[in-house]
Amino acid sequence: MDGMDDDVVESFAIFLEPDFPLDEVEEIGSRLMSLGCLVPGFVAPPVGLLDIRALTYAEHVDGLETVLIVDRNLASRMAQLANEGAPRVWDLPTEVAINLMAFAQTMNLDIEPGLAFHELAHRQGDLVAQDELGWFRAADRGAARKWIDVAMRRSATVDLGDAGPVELHELSKPLMRWNRNYIAMLKVAQLALAGGNPLSSLMSLLDWMIDDFILAGPAVMYAARHFGPRIASAKMLKDIRAADRDEAILGVRNAAWDVTYLSEFGRLSTLRDDTNRQYVFASADRALVDVASTMFCGPEATEDFPALVEQLERWWPAKDARRIRDRYFECVEIVGADRNRGADLPGDPIADMIEAGEGIIRDWPTWSVGSH
Repeated sequence: MDGMDDDVVESFAIFLEPDFPLDEVEEIGSRLMSLGCLVPGFVAPPVGLLDIRALTYAEHVDGLETVLIVDRNLASRMAQLANEGAPRVWDLPTEVAINLMAFAQTMNLDIEPGLAFHELAHRQGDLVAQDELGWFRAADRGAARKWIDVAMRRSATVDLGDAGPVELHELSKPLMRWNRNYIAMLKVAQLALAGGNPLSSLMSLLDWMIDDFILAGPAVMYAARHFGPRIASAKMLKDIRAADRDEAILGVRNAAWDVTYLSEFGRLSTLRDDTNRQYVFASADRALVDVASTMFCGPEATEDFPALVEQLERWWPAKDARRIRDRYFECVEIVGADRNRGADLPGDPIADMIEAGEGIIRDWPTWSVGSH
């Protein structure tokens, strides 16, 4: 579908059921696009990411399944509506969640909530996560008309039946990908707490990845937005200066989950040709969507994606954006060539780095004195 143009789409015939709610589905799709909550892991067709013809072409001609990766806020609101029968409040995440589920069920799109429930279990335990996952299963079992009624504000309540069955899994067990992103975000938090020059802080992060860690690309882009002087970023690392240092640690862990959604989205998107699945990342977190838009950018612009520097210039002055780009791709080259990095370290280096990083964050008020 990457090469499909308007002429090809127009010549592709689609036969819909007589009662298919075409106008409403198109309105819901348009609404989702206007909310700026979606980032495709592939080249969207010229007619639009959620164009009904394009999605049908992808499914029936290209043999591609379109999968939506939803974050914690969206998955929880989908489950909450199934459990309680009505939205608690119509905020942005609720609007995105309801419209996304209505569109996905009507257009036969899969929703992948796995990471969202790993995150919930990590924070509140397996039993809580399994209970909410059961209600997500109820939300996702197929009731497109009911979801459309809520999305179109024709109905304020909905009955989606009982919670669905859930297999027992140890969802709270830390994921290796999350562990590595957590180490990276502990370093980002350390640099943020030190209060240095934003550009120097970001360069220090890249130097540290070259010298002592691995390249965690999504974490770098997350940090690039967080430190960027052209954009607000207070909510990206929540409570890191809180008097209760456990709250600071929780803020870093939350950021590590945000980065893990991005890294998993990037990883899965590269498997498209092997799995016949194309992925779309969905979130009502504007900062997270903003960072996700950098995931497939290279050093130079291509026919499909802009150059990374173009994205960075939304957050940084042009001169700084070019320096970040150059150092980032230098890091890609250096770290990418060292495929056995860390293999000969003694003990459990991941656990040791987490312990050391958490110790630095917990001790922040002490070590920050006199640091300026």
